[in-house]
Amino acid sequence: MRTACRLFLILAGMLVAARPAAAQVIAGVVVLPDGATPAPGVIVVASDARGSETARALSNARGEYTLRLSAPGNVALKALRIGFRPTIGPTVAVEEGKTDAPKIVLVADAISLTAINIRDRETCRVGADTGLAVTRVWEEARKAMLSSQLEKESAPLVAEWIEYDQRLDSSARVVRAQRVRTSRNPTNHAFKSRPAMLLDTAGYIIVENGEATYFAPDAEVLLSEVFAAHHCFRLAAPPRDRPELIGVAFVPSRDRSEARDIQGTLWVDRNTNELKTLEFRYTNLNEVATAAGAGGRVEFLRLNEGSWLVSRWNLRMPEVEARRTSTIGGRATVTATRPVLRAVQITGGEVTRVSRNDAVVFTAVGPRVVVQVIGSDSIVPAAGASLTLEGTDYRGVADAAGRIEITPVLAGRYRARLLTSLMDTLDMGPVTAEVEARTDGRVDSLRLPSPRDVLMKACPRDSVANGEGMLLGVVRDEKARPVPQGAVIATWVANVSVIGDGAVSDHLRYTEQSLGALTAADGSWRICGVPRQTLLTVRVVSDSGRDQQKVRLTSDFGPVTLVARRGTTQASRDMATALGTSRATGLVEFTVLSAEGAPLPDVSLDVKAGTASRTIVTGPSGKALLPDVPPGVMSVRARKIGFKPGELAVRVDAGRNTVPIRLSDAALPKLETVRIVGDRVELARHDEFETRRLRKEATVSITAEEIHTRNPARAWEMLMNVPSLRVIDQDTVVVAASTRVLVQSIQDQGLCYAVVMIDGIIKNPDPSKAGYDLRDLPAPDEIHGIEVFAGAATIPLKYGGTGQGKWCAMIAIWTK
Repeated sequence: MRTACRLFLILAGMLVAARPAAAQVIAGVVVLPDGATPAPGVIVVASDARGSETARALSNARGEYTLRLSAPGNVALKALRIGFRPTIGPTVAVEEGKTDAPKIVLVADAISLTAINIRDRETCRVGADTGLAVTRVWEEARKAMLSSQLEKESAPLVAEWIEYDQRLDSSARVVRAQRVRTSRNPTNHAFKSRPAMLLDTAGYIIVENGEATYFAPDAEVLLSEVFAAHHCFRLAAPPRDRPELIGVAFVPSRDRSEARDIQGTLWVDRNTNELKTLEFRYTNLNEVATAAGAGGRVEFLRLNEGSWLVSRWNLRMPEVEARRTSTIGGRATVTATRPVLRAVQITGGEVTRVSRNDAVVFTAVGPRVVVQVIGSDSIVPAAGASLTLEGTDYRGVADAAGRIEITPVLAGRYRARLLTSLMDTLDMGPVTAEVEARTDGRVDSLRLPSPRDVLMKACPRDSVANGEGMLLGVVRDEKARPVPQGAVIATWVANVSVIGDGAVSDHLRYTEQSLGALTAADGSWRICGVPRQTLLTVRVVSDSGRDQQKVRLTSDFGPVTLVARRGTTQASRDMATALGTSRATGLVEFTVLSAEGAPLPDVSLDVKAGTASRTIVTGPSGKALLPDVPPGVMSVRARKIGFKPGELAVRVDAGRNTVPIRLSDAALPKLETVRIVGDRVELARHDEFETRRLRKEATVSITAEEIHTRNPARAWEMLMNVPSLRVIDQDTVVVAASTRVLVQSIQDQGLCYAVVMIDGIIKNPDPSKAGYDLRDLPAPDEIHGIEVFAGAATIPLKYGGTGQGKWCAMIAIWTK
C-alpha cells in the first residue's frame, strides 16, 4: 500500500486580519540603561494580580509600545530583552480609554550562555527557575519566538516569500518535480499550525484511508503550556561545524512515548543569545520514513531594527509503500511485505524580501546554480546553450563566455539538461548531469559534445563512417512561412571517366548520385551521408514552389537555407526551364526494405525515365527522393552487395508517388504495394496501416482489395479464419475473443474479448466486460484496411499494448 502525504498549515497570507478593538490601552516607552536611548524590539508583558499574562507588545524603533487589555484593573509590566535578564517594570492602574505608563528603563544584567555547562541535567518542566541552565537557554529562545509572533504598533512589516513543493526521487537526493508560488503580505508570520491542544490529543501525524497528514509546530505551539507539560528538555552540544551554538533539545515525556509526536532542538547563538533554528523530527515512524528524514526545520531571523521573523522553513514527508517480496529457501517460498521509500515530498517557504514604510530592511541571498559550459568548436558553441533543471521551471542561457547562472534557486540537488540549438534541431538528447544549488560560489562544469560526436549520434554510423557530413536547414516560402512535406534533394556527380581514344568523339561517363529528405512540419530537414569537398546541387520541390543552390560541404555540418518560390515569377520560370521541368512532373519517393521489412541504406537505384538516366542512393532510412520525373513508365534497377539485383517497371503520375521495393538475397526485387498518389492527399492512418502491413507487424492485415475480392455481406465475416481469434455469433451479438488468453470471470466464461479500434478510437477499453458488437463495424465497402493483433505482445505501444494488465487482442479498422 502506498502512503500519500499532505501538509496541514495555514499559510501567512491567511493571517492578515483586522486587529480586534480593545477598550483599555496602555501606552509607554522602553529605553536602554542610559535612560534616554530608545530600545526597539523589546517584549513588554502585562500580568494580572495572579501572575497570568494578559497582553504582550513589541517596542518599535522609537521604543514605543501599546498594550491592549480586555478589562480595567492593576497590571504589572515586565520587559524581556534578548541577552539580558528580565526588567521588572511598574504596576499600572488601567482605566477605560488610554493609560500612559511610566518609562521602563532596562537593566544591564547580561546573560552569558558561554559559561553554561552542557552536562547540566534534564528537566521535564521549564519554568521560572533561572538556576537551571536549560531554562536560561530556553528563555532566550522563547523571547525570539515571542518576538516573531508580535507585530509592532507602527507600520507593519511587508514580507515577500516563496512557498514551494518539491518531490525528490526514491534516493531522497535529486529533485524530480517542483512547484513554486510567490506571496506578498503585511505579516511576519510564515505559517500557522494547528492548535497545541489538538496536536497534543491527536498527534502530529494522522493516517486516514492511506493518506498521511503531517502537522508542523509553529511558535505558538512551542510556547504553549501543553507543549511544555508533555516534553522533557535538556541542553544539546553544538554541531562540529557550528561551535558557537548551544541547543535546547526536547523529547516527548514518558506518557507520550507511543504517540506520533515530535522531538528536536532549538539552537541559540552563545555570543548574541539569538535564536537561529528549530530542527525537529517525528517519532514512532517505521525505519524507512525515519531514515528519509521525516521532520522539519525552521530558521529565525532578527532584523537590524529589532523585529523577528521566520525566514525559512521546510517539512520533509516521506512517501512509503508496502512491497511484497518472495524469498526461496529450501523447499519453501516465504512472502513478506516490507516498507519501501517511493519518494520524498518537501513543502516549505523562504522569505526573500522584507520592507517597512517602503524601506527595504532585509533581502535574502539564496543558493544559486552556476555552470560553466565547455565547447570545443564553433559549430557546437557554448554561448547560447540552454540549461534546464528537471522537474522545475528553472532555466538559464549561457553568455558569450559560456557561463550560466540561475538564481535564486531553492537549495537541493537537481538533474540538469544542457542543450544547444543544433542539438535541439537534430532531436539529440541533452547533456545531463547532477548539479547543486549552493551559496559558496561553486561552479559546475558541463562539456558539450564535439561536432563529430553530434554527427555520430544524429546519423546512422554507417552513413558517416568514411568522413561524410550532414546538410541541414529550413525551407520557407516567399512569406517566410515554413514549408512542410517539401522534398529536399542533394545531388552530385561521381565516378567520372573519359570514354574514347583521345579523338574529338571522346565523352565523359559519370554517375549522378542523390540523397533526399522530406521537410518536417516546421520546414526543417537534414540529410546524412553527404560527401565533403564535392560540389552539390541542393534543391527543394514542394507545393509552395522550388529553389536550388550550389554548395560544398567543408566540415561536419553544412547549413543551407532554401526559399520555395512559385513559378509565377520570371526567375522561377527560368529556373524551371533550366531544370527541364516546365511541364508537370512527378516526385518519386523510394523506400527499399529487406525481406524482413528492415530499411536498407546504400542501395543503388539506376533510374531511366524517358531518355534521361540517373543513379540515386538510399539514405540511412532506406529512402531516396527523385524529383522532376516526367509522367509515364519508369524503369528502376536496384543493386546492393549481398542482395540479388533486378529491374522493375513503375508508372509515375504528376505529383507525389511512393515506390516501396523489397530486396532479398534469394529472389529478384519486387514492388511491395506500389501506390501512385499523384496530386491526391493520402490519410495518415492509411500510411500507418500500409507501413505495418509491409513489416508484417500485425497477426493479419486485410486490404480493401482483399475485402472486394471476397465480397462479404458484413465486415466481421472477414475475421472468421484469423489465427488465435475466435468470432462468436450469439444471435443477439457478435463478438471476438482471443484464444491465447483466459480471464478469471465466471459470467464471461473465461473469455478475454478483443478490443475494437476504429480510426484510432477505442470502442471497448475493458476487455473483461462484454465485447464490442462486430455488427456495428463499418460496411465492407467503407473499409480501407483491417488489422488483427491476436496477442498482447503484438499490439503497438501507441495503442495501449503491451504488458501485464494490458489488452489481450485488438481489431483495428481503418476507413477510407
